[in-house]
Amino acid sequence: MTDASLTMGWTVAQTSKALRTYRLVLGFNMFVHLLIGLACIFFALWISQMAGLPEPVATGWERGWGATLLLVTLVYVPGLFDPLANRAPNLIGILGRYWMMVIWIFCGGGFLWFALFDGFFATVIGLLYRRLLTARLMSHP
Repeated sequence: MTDASLTMGWTVAQTSKALRTYRLVLGFNMFVHLLIGLACIFFALWISQMAGLPEPVATGWERGWGATLLLVTLVYVPGLFDPLANRAPNLIGILGRYWMMVIWIFCGGGFLWFALFDGFFATVIGLLYRRLLTARLMSHP
């Protein structure tokens, strides 16, 4: 540890950097959710084929999942703009991604790709959020 790492300016800069990184990754994930949600609504059969799932009798579940994904993405918006003041959307989102990973694993088959996607982003966003909260705590002794 150096003297520079003990200054208030350095810890504030670390918080700012952590905030930018967190927002970038969460924003990217929200954008991907938006694209997947819209694809599920408008191209349900194509999504089934891309995931290696059997063609459904009805595409209602995919459209419903897509619409739900869009709704969940909208709930994240306050957590994206001010993740330090709006912790609930971020924490629920991280835990929700892990929950969906477990659900997709139990579904098996082509849903394992969904599990991998949710598990990856839950881990990355969770680690970045922890880093952001730690940096914020260290910048306000």
